Amino acid sequence: MPAELRTLGPRDRETAATRRAILRAGESLLAKGGEAGLSIRELCARAGVTAPTVYHHFGDKQRLVERIVDDRFLEFDRTIAAAPPTGDPVEALRRGFEQYVAYGRAHPEHYRLIFGRARRTPAGLAAYDRLRRMVQALADAGRLGPDVEDATAACWAAVHGVTALVVAGFLTPDAPAVALTRDAIIRQLTTTRGRRRRRKEAPDARA
Repeated sequence: MPAELRTLGPRDRETAATRRAILRAGESLLAKGGEAGLSIRELCARAGVTAPTVYHHFGDKQRLVERIVDDRFLEFDRTIAAAPPTGDPVEALRRGFEQYVAYGRAHPEHYRLIFGRARRTPAGLAAYDRLRRMVQALADAGRLGPDVEDATAACWAAVHGVTALVVAGFLTPDAPAVALTRDAIIRQLTTTRGRRRRRKEAPDARA
C-alpha cells in the first residue's frame, strides 16, 4: 500500500485508491495514443470503474488529461530541482540541463506525454519558471548577456531539442552532441557581457 494511503480512513483510502487507478490507466492510454487514444470505455475497463465514477472524480475527459499531465510535470520539475546545489549560477544551469536530459532518458513515455500537447498546466508553468530563475541568477550575478526572457526561451529550446532526440533514439545521452549543445548555449548566454567587460578593461590594461 502506498505510504500516502496508510494514514487515511477506510472510505478515504478507497476513494484515493480509485483515483490512483483511474490516473494510472489514463496515463498509460495517453502515453500510448495521445488524447485521441484515451477512450473512457477502455480506461474504465483497465481501472475497474464505471464512467460515472471517472466523471465524479475528474469532471470530464479534458480535466482528467490535464490532471495526468500536470502530475507528470510536477515529477519532472522535482527532478530538475534535485540537481546538486552550487553557488555558481553557470554551473547550476549546466547541472539543470543535465538533469533535464536525464529525466527524458529515464522516463521517455512521460516526457512525450508532457510535451506532446500545446496546452499548459500549472506544474508545467512552474517548471518553466524554475528555468527562468536559473537564468535570472546569471543576470543577478552580472554574467548574462541577452534579455532574461529571450535567454530562458533559447535555453529551453536547446535542452528540449536535445532531450527529444535522446527520447526518440537519434542521440545517446553520452553523445558528444549533447555536451556540445549544452556548452554552446551556456557560452552564448554568458559571454556577451564578459566580452564587453574585457573591452572596457583593455585601456587600463594597456596603461
